[in-house]
Amino acid sequence: MSAAAPKLKQGKKVLSLQEFVELVQKLPPAKIAQLPLENLPANIPSDITEQVPPGSRGAVEDLLLSVNSMHLKNRMADVDNYGEEIVDAMDRARTSCGSNTLRVFKNKILHLIDLLQTSKQENKSIPENVLVGQIVAINNLLIDVRSESYSMTKTLEVLQKALPTSEEDKERFNALKTRISNAIKVTENTLAEYYILRLKLLSKTITEKRKEIEANEKATEEFRQEVIVLREELEKTKGLWNRTIKRKTSLAEEEIVQRRIQELIADINEKETVISENDLILWLDTIVEASLNQTSFERVAKSLRTARISLYYLLNRFCKGQEESAIQIAQNPFIQVDPKEAIKFVLMSEKFILDYFTKKKNETTAWLSGAAENKIAELDALQKDILAELKRATRGIL
Repeated sequence: MSAAAPKLKQGKKVLSLQEFVELVQKLPPAKIAQLPLENLPANIPSDITEQVPPGSRGAVEDLLLSVNSMHLKNRMADVDNYGEEIVDAMDRARTSCGSNTLRVFKNKILHLIDLLQTSKQENKSIPENVLVGQIVAINNLLIDVRSESYSMTKTLEVLQKALPTSEEDKERFNALKTRISNAIKVTENTLAEYYILRLKLLSKTITEKRKEIEANEKATEEFRQEVIVLREELEKTKGLWNRTIKRKTSLAEEEIVQRRIQELIADINEKETVISENDLILWLDTIVEASLNQTSFERVAKSLRTARISLYYLLNRFCKGQEESAIQIAQNPFIQVDPKEAIKFVLMSEKFILDYFTKKKNETTAWLSGAAENKIAELDALQKDILAELKRATRGIL
């Protein structure tokens, strides 16, 4: 090992930092001094000397001084030949792989997969709040991961503008472009796998929520019809004849009817399924982001269609609930609210959708590069679909 080490220049293999440390830990000081600078990694930390035997530290320090001087000289030559922008891109490309953000992102996904596998083996379902909590924790890293992918894409675009002045430089640029292209591919594939996993998990939640609401609405419709009939009977008991001739009987009947109405309203409220705005945004993100990613879109197109249909229903139900509440407020004689003000919930429903897609377009423009224009068009189409569904639903309400 020690005798062959100084011949590393052949093939111009650049050692990794770990390989360099292992090498200088074994070589005597004289051999360390003979190591070809071209084969040594760039940006070797100065505290690396603490990891080598005391007798070799002086030789390693001299070697670091020489290699740093060489890299500085080469960088200045690159700046003269290609400009600061391209040289900065070269620096970024060398450190483009294995970011800590991506590692944390992957680890959280793997943790979620472990939970799913464990629950399957033990035949136990994961509580919805636990599952959503895991997904939200991963979602919190999405912006950073996308930003890294976007930054790498811009770096690759800069490197592609470079015009090498020699075969050696051509090889260097090609190696850096390959390196960063692979890093982009790894990041995008990781994102796609997460979008697919998240869609599979939440599409089930979306579908089950829809079935729950449909079942409850069917059950409560009979209660609502009975409330309408009882309210009509209640009005009859308040007539002049009943108030004078049969007052005691009328009051007793009125109390019975009122009690029954209260019981029915309590039953309706108990069966009402609440859809939170946070859930809607989470579901929208799940479907929209899986649709924007080409890999996930192609692999789960069927699941996407099913989830979108259920999501349209839930969006309509969410907005319909707002509108029904507004109408009830407007019709309630004991609440002094301008009906026109109450019906503004209809516009707020559309505003919720418009605000969501406006924010999504801004985010998309920030983390997508050349594909941004196409994805914005896809977002526009999805927004139009949802608003059209909402308008069809509200015609039967107002």
